[in-house]
Amino acid sequence: MKILVFALLLIVSIVHAEQKKTHLQLPYAKAMALLEGIRQDAIVLGKGSTDVYVFVDPLCPHSRKFIRMVSQNAQMLSKYRYYIYLYSIPRLHSERTVSAIFSSERPAETLLKVMVGQEAHTADVTGPMQKRVDEIAAVAREMDVYKRPYLIVALHP
Repeated sequence: MKILVFALLLIVSIVHAEQKKTHLQLPYAKAMALLEGIRQDAIVLGKGSTDVYVFVDPLCPHSRKFIRMVSQNAQMLSKYRYYIYLYSIPRLHSERTVSAIFSSERPAETLLKVMVGQEAHTADVTGPMQKRVDEIAAVAREMDVYKRPYLIVALHP
């Protein structure tokens, strides 16, 4: 009986491991139109001529590494303009951190303090902050943003 249960568990785990989720890839024009609709919700870093749209979670170690790399590289900041969208990973419970960043007087500065300096900032999630978070999340879901950081580089003709 134990062998049968073990064999069944092995088969289920193999089948589950082989089922890879296919991710939706929107046409470029549709993705850009969605991003344009939430551009006012972005935190902007850099002054370059090429736009890069980035979805991050402020508590995600991979997102932090990316923001650290960008913020400490003058060449990247001069070549690219990063539109940073705060999009929480549910298991990290970063909603209060996102709210603190958005509600601060200087969101870009607070973003860097949290993600590079690893300072703890939290604030209650208020109605206006929740609306902003929900707008970003709706676009992220429609674009199938499934990892952080998630980058899209704007093409210029």
